[in-house]
Amino acid sequence: MAAALDGIRVLDMAWQGPGTFCSTILGDLGAEVIKVYEAHPERRGGPLAFMYPDVPIFPGWRNCKTMGINLKTKEGLAIFRKLAKTADVIMEGFRPGATTRLKVDYDSMKKVNPRIVYASLSGYGQDGPYRDVVGHDINYIAIGGLLGTTRGSDGAPAIPRTVLADFAAGGMSTVIGILAALMAREKSGKGQYVDVSMTDAIVGLMMPVLLPALIGETISEQGENIATGEEHRPWYNVYKTKDGKYISVGSVEPWFYTNLCKLLGCERYIEHQYAEGEKRAEILQYFTKTFLTKTRDEWLKILRQKDTCVAPVYSPEEVIRDPHMLARGMITKVPHPTLGEARQIGPIIKLSRSPFKARNWARRFGQHTDEIMRQLGYTKVRIKKLRDAEIIG
Repeated sequence: MAAALDGIRVLDMAWQGPGTFCSTILGDLGAEVIKVYEAHPERRGGPLAFMYPDVPIFPGWRNCKTMGINLKTKEGLAIFRKLAKTADVIMEGFRPGATTRLKVDYDSMKKVNPRIVYASLSGYGQDGPYRDVVGHDINYIAIGGLLGTTRGSDGAPAIPRTVLADFAAGGMSTVIGILAALMAREKSGKGQYVDVSMTDAIVGLMMPVLLPALIGETISEQGENIATGEEHRPWYNVYKTKDGKYISVGSVEPWFYTNLCKLLGCERYIEHQYAEGEKRAEILQYFTKTFLTKTRDEWLKILRQKDTCVAPVYSPEEVIRDPHMLARGMITKVPHPTLGEARQIGPIIKLSRSPFKARNWARRFGQHTDEIMRQLGYTKVRIKKLRDAEIIG
């Protein structure tokens, strides 16, 4: 069966995490992803994926090809224009204005290919007062309100262990924008520009916290709401267990809360789910002490006898061993050209008629340059001359 995005060619110039996450999803869905780097990016140094070809940890190496083009040269720009004519999507992660200086911006590319879908992924977007401000994930979750509502035990903002603005917000929002633009192209025959801001996307994720402010309510920095748990809602919280591990409880609906109370031996609290003040503190204290009497896994076995909305708080090592993650293919082994097999994070989207497949791997920078150049009509002799001139890499 053909992959969902079979026949879609993506030129990926968004080299950092959010862009790579986006192109990984598109590649997993069947798109041909060509990562277009500068001719010799290794000279910059830094933690670039292609510098570690034998350690396939990040999924961004799969289902993609790599080539190097020096876009600051006349011939390099001509090569990219030829490539753009064959593409459906161009994705870039430069600072706003950089692609215009390089003459590979949307207005330039739509003249070459009117059907092109062009996505720009940046920290603050292509307009607005902050468009030229540099940043990273920590800055976007800070200004978007997420970091200020995530507190550690000392009350200071707690930095998440994963990149929420880059991946959960920016990367996936770019995928959605690209797919929507491709659908619109089916109707109009024309491509369009997709402007994705990681800060915008974080603000979108913060909807449950920001909505009270929009209707005039005053909320604290930690913004007490259903998702905060700690000292607020005993039935939506995290509890330490006898073995020093933790269990999460999300018994929001009254019937789930009723089941929880029965299994914890405190049916007297069923009618007090939404209690405030001393009664709520009493329930929280009881839950806290009770969960300390058994191990995490013992509690899971007990509480999953009925619907209670509980789950273990896993370490990374536990996640990759979990039988459900394995059954869902989220931790999977895929064929690798040099390692035989490589353990990977599996595809986050499952399609019934278009299953995921690791079609190819990028094992080194510029691995597919010659192949792509030949597809564009360049001869071996011409390719060698362009490489010797450091126009391609």
